Amino acid sequence: MNPITFIAGKRELCELVLEFGLHGFLVWDLSIGIVYPSPVASKSMGMTEEQSFPAECILTNSGIRLDTALGTKESIIGRICFDPNNSAGFPFRMYPKEFAESGKNYILLVLDTTIESPNNTDPHILQSTELSRDLFSTSFRSSSIGMEIENPHGEVIEVNPIFCQWLGYSASELKTKSISDITHPEDLELELSFLEKLNRGSIQSFQIKKRYITKDKNLIWAVLNKSIIRDHSGNPIYYLSQILDISESLQAEMELQNVSRLLDQVAGLAKIGGWDLDLRTNKASWTNVTKTIHEVEDDYIPSVEGGIQFFQAEESKRKISNAVSLLLAEGKEYDLELEMVTAKGNQTWVRTIGRAEYENGKIVKIFGIIQDINERKKWEMTLAAQTSILWSFVEHAPAAVAMLDQEMRYVALSQRWIEDYKIPLTKEEIIGKGHYEIFPNISQEWKEIHSRGLRGEVLKRDEDVWRPPGWEKDQVIQWEIRPWSQLGGGIGGILMFTRDITEAYETKLELKAAKEFAEKAYSAKSEFLANMSHEIRTPLNGIIGYSDLLAETLEDSSYNEYAQIVKQSAHALLNIVNDILDFSKAEAGKLQLAEEAYNLKKLVLEAIKIMNIQAIIKGLDIQFHIDENIPPLLMFDSNRLRQVILNLLGNAIKFTETGFVECNVKRLNVSETNPVNLRISIKDTGIGIAKDSQEKIFDSFTQEDFSTTRRFGGTGLGLAICKQLLALMKSDLQLKSELNEGSEFYFDIRLRVPDFDPQLKPVESGTKDTKKGGNLRSSINETTKILVVEDNPVNLGLMKNFIKRILPEVKILEAQNGEEAIQVFLEESPALILMDIQMPVMNGYDATKEIRKLPNGKNLPIIAVTAGIIAGEKEKCLGMGMNDYISKPVQKENLKQTLLKWLDT
Repeated sequence: MNPITFIAGKRELCELVLEFGLHGFLVWDLSIGIVYPSPVASKSMGMTEEQSFPAECILTNSGIRLDTALGTKESIIGRICFDPNNSAGFPFRMYPKEFAESGKNYILLVLDTTIESPNNTDPHILQSTELSRDLFSTSFRSSSIGMEIENPHGEVIEVNPIFCQWLGYSASELKTKSISDITHPEDLELELSFLEKLNRGSIQSFQIKKRYITKDKNLIWAVLNKSIIRDHSGNPIYYLSQILDISESLQAEMELQNVSRLLDQVAGLAKIGGWDLDLRTNKASWTNVTKTIHEVEDDYIPSVEGGIQFFQAEESKRKISNAVSLLLAEGKEYDLELEMVTAKGNQTWVRTIGRAEYENGKIVKIFGIIQDINERKKWEMTLAAQTSILWSFVEHAPAAVAMLDQEMRYVALSQRWIEDYKIPLTKEEIIGKGHYEIFPNISQEWKEIHSRGLRGEVLKRDEDVWRPPGWEKDQVIQWEIRPWSQLGGGIGGILMFTRDITEAYETKLELKAAKEFAEKAYSAKSEFLANMSHEIRTPLNGIIGYSDLLAETLEDSSYNEYAQIVKQSAHALLNIVNDILDFSKAEAGKLQLAEEAYNLKKLVLEAIKIMNIQAIIKGLDIQFHIDENIPPLLMFDSNRLRQVILNLLGNAIKFTETGFVECNVKRLNVSETNPVNLRISIKDTGIGIAKDSQEKIFDSFTQEDFSTTRRFGGTGLGLAICKQLLALMKSDLQLKSELNEGSEFYFDIRLRVPDFDPQLKPVESGTKDTKKGGNLRSSINETTKILVVEDNPVNLGLMKNFIKRILPEVKILEAQNGEEAIQVFLEESPALILMDIQMPVMNGYDATKEIRKLPNGKNLPIIAVTAGIIAGEKEKCLGMGMNDYISKPVQKENLKQTLLKWLDT
């Protein structure tokens, strides 16, 4: 415990310490019996700071424990004795004061000298011979307090070792020194004047703060307490001096005094911010609140001149200057309300009060308060207008507003209140009447709400459904109740605000229903697209698959061209379906990117190779240029970027009759190594696009004009999908075009360099696959069985044809739904199952779960074959226990790789 900070905020205790605490004070914790001395008290008893001791050490003059003798006495002469064999200890006059803090009881003991006034019948010094002997023994040999005895002529008779140590003299040297030799000249006159009064008998003792001069000419601040000892005839025998070195503790004591004094001043004047100026040191102090009012920084150094500068208005500056001058010169108090400008340039009104503090008839300090009264001043200046505005607002408010007093009588109300609640009275008739008189059937719940408002609560509800008496339908209101304050403080009553939101509430319900309907419609749309995808892809699977088989069969025949045309047409239709599905996903925000390390140059060349056949047919040349300083591997979604480039190349070829199509990949900022900034552009020499049509071509289902659609075909979705895909990649599709001069579509994109070393070559899989295929074929014979589960006869036949061409030795089993698949599995035990998802009777998911429950079905490879395209379908298939996934239309090569992969496991 720090005793100083413990009592710092307690005014009465601080006053007691300041008045009598010559030797400091003690804080006695009654709950544990431990005593905590202040720094001055510790020094007086030769203790180290913060060293506590038990309460049993505090005794009365007669030697009994102090706690047994405490009564109503203002002070008690006692001693603090740490040694049971020492009957004297440290004598003090103790001023006790009981107080409580945080539920615990304490006693403050203020320690004063034992010297008494002439009118007191108590002895000046403890009368016991033993105590007197012990007192001198302790005080002069081991006490930390300096002590000195002089004869009436001012000659030193005895001085204790600690005082010699402080001044640097030996005892014999000090006995040869006069008061003027060891006293600072500025303090000598004061001490001599008190000595004169002491000799005349005007006073019995005195206490001053003075500076001693040491042998090496340094200064020591000390508190000198000097008393005169007389014989029984009243003649002076000697002077007794007690000297306390306060050099180290002076700052702490002064701060305590300043805090205590400032608290006293602030509390006495009921201030907000405080200030003072010590005229002896010319040091000014501001409290934190004062700095806040002036809007200055925490480290601002205040002064009288600086404070006056905040009053910039001529009248305010004149008043404060005159007031401060009179306060300094005559001690004349002032109490002013002035306008000032803060450090941040804000104008505000303040009340400032100033008073003077005297010492020996001389002003040594001025202090006061400063209070921000800006709001009150504004209120005073505009009170009448505000009152008028308030009543006008309440009465003419477009909402239902009522102002009621503590007795729930109407003080003011708006016309809307009367109209909303169909009150058959005028405003004048309602004012003064009770709310429960106007609404006699009001519920107990509402009365409780009003009571809570009158107790200071703010209550509100955004939607409250109720039916007023006599109404045929419910009313929905929004209400708020809050207390209003009287000018003199205290709650004057409540303000009630209500608003009829029945129509808005009904509209909200309609919007909620519409939202639910829209969500159902979107769900139905997604389900429809999924079903349409399945229904369209299922026949396309047959068309594309059989056209592949037909092309292989007629490879050396003139009919091969027809088969290729069928195949290209089917792929064109598949692209249109994919565009529509991609557009739907983008529209719903369902498109996602899957970044992987890929060779950008390879990707562009693949796209050009795909489109090259169309270009050759039209007699066009596709040119390709790529910067050589582009890293070989970059991170991007290869499928989506390929889709963008294919779309742009397809459009360029479609709308170009003669000339060329040029694809450029250029690095924009060579100095930036990661990510890499690229510009990819597709330029053609085609028909071009008119300026006024260049914006709308990016709209969905839109081309330049209807004649373009008739002439070149297309859905008008390609560019819209490209733009949405590029937006996902944080890029944007741009256009440069002149009518009949060609077009250039381009986009800038930032691609990351992969973290792994691009020089590491991937493992070549060709030899491995060939070896794997050879090993597989050698292990497959007529007993190897593959079960194809498919409800569409065309797709079933196609899968069987593909399998026969890939693995002619295997036996192919058939099933048209999930139930049949389970039965065939139980009878034939196939090595692998190709499982369609959407089937009658039992779908592929349920069939897979049932097979996995069977002993032989836990590790059986089951490959999903589905025309579904809903996001997450592949993950769903794998989550249901399937091993792999093939989407329709099934490509023979994909099927071959999947079979080789799983039949070898």
